[in-house]
Amino acid sequence: MRPAFNGRCLTRPVTGVERYARCLLRVIARDWPDARVLVPRASVTDMDAEDLEVVRCGRFDGHAWEQLDLPRALRTDEVLISPANTGPLRVDRQWLVIHDLAWWHHPEWFDRRVAWWYTNTLPRLMRRVERIVTVSGTVREELLADARLFPPGHDPDSLVVLPPYLSGNLPPNDTVTGIDGDYLLMVASRDPRKGIDQAILWHARRQRTALRLVHVGRRARVFSNTPLPSDAGIVHLEDVDDDRLQALYRGAFALLAPSREEGFGLTLLEAMAAGCPVIASDLPVFRENFGEAPIYADIADDAAMEHALAMLDRNSVARKERIALGLRTAALFTIERTRSALHDAWRQAHAN
Repeated sequence: MRPAFNGRCLTRPVTGVERYARCLLRVIARDWPDARVLVPRASVTDMDAEDLEVVRCGRFDGHAWEQLDLPRALRTDEVLISPANTGPLRVDRQWLVIHDLAWWHHPEWFDRRVAWWYTNTLPRLMRRVERIVTVSGTVREELLADARLFPPGHDPDSLVVLPPYLSGNLPPNDTVTGIDGDYLLMVASRDPRKGIDQAILWHARRQRTALRLVHVGRRARVFSNTPLPSDAGIVHLEDVDDDRLQALYRGAFALLAPSREEGFGLTLLEAMAAGCPVIASDLPVFRENFGEAPIYADIADDAAMEHALAMLDRNSVARKERIALGLRTAALFTIERTRSALHDAWRQAHAN
């Protein structure tokens, strides 16, 4: 058996889900060079598929392509890898990546049609596929604890954890940020779970303009369209390439991650690898993945936030210690770690 990669997500703007998909594709390309990447026929021609064969197929795009065209394109010796939360209901021999359960816990955070599709389709799909892949042990435990998503009697070994990793390809240090003065950085889609609204309100309450708030991220149609509060001290950046993003991490006073729910926390990992300290909400998944490297503070607690900022004074020993701990933590997330976990799970699934 060999993997076939559901490449629908490769045609979309890059967010954390798409970054993870590219991580997984890189591992597959390294170890299964005969794997195929399946995409809608109308997909862009300059797609980066890690030198794997790209098969443009079908008549549709979007969900229709995934449900109708994609199953017909699979060969009998292929296992479909669906890396972005959705996959075809007709395909049992499939590994489905579930990044988080926000769609289940808080459907109101999503566009109504997307919420309906997720809550009505994904539980059925998860009961059918060969393996469910999660990006953290926290999400795996949440799935195991919910009988509506993972019914009693299902094999717990069918839930596989494949964490993301960092490629290590960092741009030169002279990349320009384009931001004047000191700033806090948020990197997140305009998604209610990310806490962008609370961060803006907190920043407005401070009434101090010396430390600006820079938000990198665009609105995605899958989420509910909740207007953000206004604050003259906020800089919103939608399209930022990888070089500038790394420069923004390096130059920031800190990354601010006031999320209400997460499946992993890829931006925290990216920030720490770039030597940027992190102030984050105290979520179990952040504790699992990053331990004590971030400073945990509630964005609604002004005193706690001021204490966190004071700890990260540019000249403080505490700041240097946090940066060093973050670098050590980020170094644990390697391609070899993900590759080993994938191969162990693959051997177990196809032992016969």
